[in-house]
This record gives sequence, structure tokens and C-alpha cells, in this order.
Amino acid sequence: MSQDVDRMSVTLPPSLLSELDDVVAAGEYDSRSEATRDALRAFVTEFNQQTGLSGSLSGTVVVLYEHDHSGVSDEMTELQHDFTETIIAVHHVHLGDHLCLESIAVDGTGERIEELLSRIRPLKGVHQVRLAVVEADR
Repeated sequence: MSQDVDRMSVTLPPSLLSELDDVVAAGEYDSRSEATRDALRAFVTEFNQQTGLSGSLSGTVVVLYEHDHSGVSDEMTELQHDFTETIIAVHHVHLGDHLCLESIAVDGTGERIEELLSRIRPLKGVHQVRLAVVEADR
């Protein structure tokens, strides 16, 4: 690698590390570091697409979380009450004994949708938060 790099340490559960090693072993990447850099680039790109939102937007927020993690289900319900002007529908699916998937239809200002995302992301037990939006031409 021709550019300067900084080292960092990452703590992963064994199952995720095993999955990363499987990706490297498949031959697409020469090392864990290379695969991790690529994953982080994708994460930063996706995160940046979910910030600085403006205008009228419609879309879906998809949340994967552990429903039995202390308080997360109550927090998700509370958010629905706090964002009644933005959340227009919620579809809740049980994916197994511990995981739930919520598809939250949103319609409102980009700023308010971004605020909703910023309230969901830090919740303990939340595994993933994804946003797909379209500009609502009204």
C-alpha cells in the first residue's frame, strides 16, 4: 500500500470474525484489513447518504434488532409516538426467537427523517438501520 495508514483495533464476536475470514478465503480480498477497509468505505458512503437530508421525502427505514434486549421494543414504540407526523406505517416481523425486523414507512422532511434515524441507531440491541428514500414530488 503506497499511502500512509493508521492502525486501529476492532473487537468482533467470533461468528462475525468467522464470516469475515470466509470472505477473505473466498479470494476476493488478500487480507482481513483489505476486506475491512472495503466494508468501512461502504459503511461511510451509506451513512453519508443518510445525513444532510432535506426537502420532502418519502421512504422506508428498515431496522433489525433483538426484541428481548432490555427496553429496545419499548423505545421503538415510543419513537412511533414521538414521530407521528413522519411515520405513516410500521410493519413488524419476527425473524426468530430473538430478532425482529421493522419496516417503517416515512413521509416528511429530510431533517425529521434524519432525526428519527439518529434516535434509532444508538439503541442497544439494534443491529442494522437502513434507509431508502425518494424525493416526493407533490
